[in-house]
Amino acid sequence: MESYHDFSRIYDMLIQEDICYEEIASYILGRVEKKNRYLDLGCGTGTLSILIARHFQETYLVDLSPDMLTEAVSKFTDAGLHHKAYALSMDEIDFRKEFDLVTSSIDALNYLLEENQVQEVFKKVFAHLTADGVFIFDVQSPYKIKEILGNNDFVYTTDDLVYTWENFLDNDTVEMSLNFFVPHGDLYERIEEFHMERAYESDVLISMLKTAGFQSIELYDNYSINKPVQTTERWTIIARKREQNG
Repeated sequence: MESYHDFSRIYDMLIQEDICYEEIASYILGRVEKKNRYLDLGCGTGTLSILIARHFQETYLVDLSPDMLTEAVSKFTDAGLHHKAYALSMDEIDFRKEFDLVTSSIDALNYLLEENQVQEVFKKVFAHLTADGVFIFDVQSPYKIKEILGNNDFVYTTDDLVYTWENFLDNDTVEMSLNFFVPHGDLYERIEEFHMERAYESDVLISMLKTAGFQSIELYDNYSINKPVQTTERWTIIARKREQNG
């Protein structure tokens, strides 16, 4: 089954139990000076994108899932925000535009399973940024993927949803099999999802960013001002494109 095909209908309800989008948006906006054009890579249903986009003149949305992108476009259209949307992999972007801000949130980059894909994303983001533009993204840390997700299974039950989550760890990659049971009267609809994420060490990511041309790179613990520790579950990385002298 194509990931996020049916899942897009319940994604917002599920993810907002663990993620405070308003705090993330405030964190990101506080680190951007110019606010003309914004690009969100792996935008999902656009919940974070729309909070940031309200402060920009134009927003570009990119997501591999047409269903997730449809949800995002609906939100932007209802809000009357100027936007363009593209069903693309992050490493396929090729816009004749430059952006003051590029984001990739909620571990979207972990879904790229090859280092060369991540390197290509970093290269293209650098090329798409204005001078002094900023790239802000997050990834799940190796600790989260290997120690917390690992080979563990989970069962969640709420009034509106029941789901099971089985993980299978293979070196740096975790395969996740999820089954959602959504109530419809006396019956339940089953939605099956399969996802894979890869763990990347922070020094590898920083090295790839430098290879792409970034010189100013900061690493934080999950959208905070704190430096990561061994048990940090999500890293936030801020990479700025500086004008070259000479």
